[in-house]
Amino acid sequence: MPENGKQRSIDARLDNWASASRGSYDPIDAQCVEHAWQRLAVRQRELLRMAYLWRAGREVICRRLGIPRHPWHGDELELSSAKRALASLLAEKS
Repeated sequence: MPENGKQRSIDARLDNWASASRGSYDPIDAQCVEHAWQRLAVRQRELLRMAYLWRAGREVICRRLGIPRHPWHGDELELSSAKRALASLLAEKS
Protein backbone atom coordinates (compact mmCIF):
# COMPACT_ATOMS: atom_id res chain seq x y z
CA MET A 1 0.00 0.00 0.00
CA PRO A 2 1.46 3.35 -0.96
CA GLU A 3 0.16 5.26 2.04
CA ASN A 4 2.53 5.94 4.88
CA GLY A 5 1.28 4.73 8.29
CA LYS A 6 1.77 8.18 9.82
CA GLN A 7 -0.54 9.80 7.27
CA ARG A 8 -3.37 7.30 7.57
CA SER A 9 -6.26 7.68 9.97
CA ILE A 10 -6.56 5.34 12.92
CA ASP A 11 -9.67 3.83 11.31
CA ALA A 12 -7.74 3.05 8.12
CA ARG A 13 -4.91 1.53 10.13
CA LEU A 14 -7.34 -0.62 12.13
CA ASP A 15 -9.05 -1.75 8.92
CA ASN A 16 -5.66 -2.70 7.52
CA TRP A 17 -4.82 -4.59 10.74
CA ALA A 18 -8.14 -6.45 10.56
CA SER A 19 -7.51 -7.35 6.91
CA ALA A 20 -4.36 -9.28 7.76
CA SER A 21 -6.24 -12.58 7.76
CA ARG A 22 -8.61 -11.65 4.95
CA GLY A 23 -6.57 -10.54 1.95
CA SER A 24 -4.38 -7.71 0.79
CA TYR A 25 -2.95 -5.49 3.51
CA ASP A 26 0.17 -3.61 4.55
CA PRO A 27 1.99 -6.14 6.75
CA ILE A 28 4.42 -3.65 8.28
CA ASP A 29 1.69 -1.29 9.46
CA ALA A 30 -0.48 -4.20 10.59
CA GLN A 31 2.42 -5.43 12.73
CA CYS A 32 2.88 -1.96 14.28
CA VAL A 33 -0.83 -1.82 15.12
CA GLU A 34 -0.70 -5.36 16.53
CA HIS A 35 2.17 -4.49 18.89
CA ALA A 36 0.41 -1.32 20.08
CA TRP A 37 -2.90 -3.22 20.41
CA GLN A 38 -1.23 -5.76 22.70
CA ARG A 39 -0.26 -2.94 25.08
CA LEU A 40 -3.83 -1.66 25.49
CA ALA A 41 -6.01 -2.35 28.50
CA VAL A 42 -7.95 -5.61 28.22
CA ARG A 43 -11.34 -3.90 27.76
CA GLN A 44 -9.98 -1.68 24.98
CA ARG A 45 -8.34 -4.66 23.26
CA GLU A 46 -11.57 -6.64 23.35
CA LEU A 47 -13.60 -3.70 22.07
CA LEU A 48 -11.30 -3.15 19.09
CA ARG A 49 -11.14 -6.90 18.41
CA MET A 50 -14.92 -7.19 18.30
CA ALA A 51 -15.41 -4.03 16.24
CA TYR A 52 -12.66 -4.58 13.65
CA LEU A 53 -11.65 -8.25 13.57
CA TRP A 54 -15.05 -9.80 14.25
CA ARG A 55 -17.05 -6.96 12.64
CA ALA A 56 -19.58 -7.45 15.45
CA GLY A 57 -22.57 -5.17 15.72
CA ARG A 58 -23.19 -2.68 18.47
CA GLU A 59 -25.64 -4.94 20.29
CA VAL A 60 -23.15 -7.81 20.49
CA ILE A 61 -20.32 -5.58 21.65
CA CYS A 62 -22.46 -3.90 24.31
CA ARG A 63 -23.81 -7.20 25.60
CA ARG A 64 -20.41 -8.92 25.79
CA LEU A 65 -18.61 -6.00 27.41
CA GLY A 66 -21.45 -4.90 29.66
CA ILE A 67 -21.74 -1.47 28.04
CA PRO A 68 -25.19 0.10 28.56
CA ARG A 69 -27.03 0.16 25.23
CA HIS A 70 -28.83 3.38 26.10
CA PRO A 71 -27.93 6.13 25.60
CA TRP A 72 -26.76 4.93 22.23
CA HIS A 73 -23.58 7.00 22.24
CA GLY A 74 -22.07 5.15 25.23
CA ASP A 75 -20.48 2.51 23.03
CA GLU A 76 -19.27 5.18 20.60
CA LEU A 77 -17.50 6.95 23.46
CA GLU A 78 -15.83 3.72 24.55
CA LEU A 79 -14.78 2.93 20.99
CA SER A 80 -13.34 6.40 20.42
CA SER A 81 -11.50 6.15 23.74
CA ALA A 82 -9.95 2.84 22.67
CA LYS A 83 -8.95 4.33 19.31
CA ARG A 84 -7.35 7.35 21.02
CA ALA A 85 -5.41 5.08 23.36
CA LEU A 86 -4.17 3.02 20.41
CA ALA A 87 -3.28 6.16 18.44
CA SER A 88 -1.24 7.48 21.36
CA LEU A 89 0.65 4.17 21.63
CA LEU A 90 1.33 4.26 17.90
CA ALA A 91 2.53 7.87 18.15
CA GLU A 92 4.94 6.91 20.94
CA LYS A 93 6.52 4.32 18.73
CA SER A 94 7.14 6.64 15.77
